[in-house]
Amino acid sequence: MKGAFIYIIILFLHAFDGLSTPPGTLTTTMALEQDTVSVFVLGIHKNARFEPATVQIRMGDVVRFEVKEGLHTVTAYHPENRRDLGIPEGADSFDSGILSAGEEWFLTVTVPGEYNYFCLPHELMGHKGKIIAVSDQTITEISN
Repeated sequence: MKGAFIYIIILFLHAFDGLSTPPGTLTTTMALEQDTVSVFVLGIHKNARFEPATVQIRMGDVVRFEVKEGLHTVTAYHPENRRDLGIPEGADSFDSGILSAGEEWFLTVTVPGEYNYFCLPHELMGHKGKIIAVSDQTITEISN
């Protein structure tokens, strides 16, 4: 019982830790160990989409694409995929192949930069996403 009380106090203090930040500003800093970031592949036809459409990660992190519905691909904008280069010079091209609901596909990013990708069956409907990979030790996001 005493342990539960201490745990609640720690949670309470942690929740109010960021109150010294100016109002309207959100600051988050991620840990240094490798992370797995999830992107959900949703929708069919005109409502096909990646959620979130843009993710920011550190080099070495793994992006897990989880297909929730429909048939989709995760394909790099790269000449190997008959598209203009939309990933960093020196980064390997990627293409998941056709994935169906319930399937997952993993991508590990090792070169910093912006990775633009699309779903081959739904590209013309705007089914596109972006990974921003940074080489810094931490990622800090500040939004107003």
